[in-house]
Amino acid sequence: MDPKRNPNPRVFDPMRFINDHQTEFESATNPDENQRQNWIFGGGRRLCQGMHIAERSLFLAATRILWAFNIEKPIGPDGQAITPDIDDLVGGTTVQPNDFKVSITPRTEAKAEMIRKAWKHCEDEILDPVTKQWKKVPEGMKFGYVPPKVKT
Repeated sequence: MDPKRNPNPRVFDPMRFINDHQTEFESATNPDENQRQNWIFGGGRRLCQGMHIAERSLFLAATRILWAFNIEKPIGPDGQAITPDIDDLVGGTTVQPNDFKVSITPRTEAKAEMIRKAWKHCEDEILDPVTKQWKKVPEGMKFGYVPPKVKT
């Protein structure tokens, strides 16, 4: 939010990152604090040990959402697009946008059907029907998992 580093910090402008090729880890450990683009994963001795997993997971999630869905402003009763108020924020130490309306629709029926089939497979084969947690640790995972006990 420092206007010296990012002119108009409240304006959506992905071009401000056009020449920044750092990973989150490289950014968080950059000795020049002015070259760090965020502090989400901490810094110094308090650096998140799983940041590389989080960065890759977020990338995969975002690209899959963009592959599958159109994300657009909803249309109001007057026929005009509803633009969220960029200054309508909630929180204290951390800040996030207040709830706002959005239109999320499948890009194609074929993609929608792929998503339905994948979710059905998860429900039938991978997730416990009550807890919605893994029935067992997926092959290749390097940690253990003990499903929670469910009261009956």
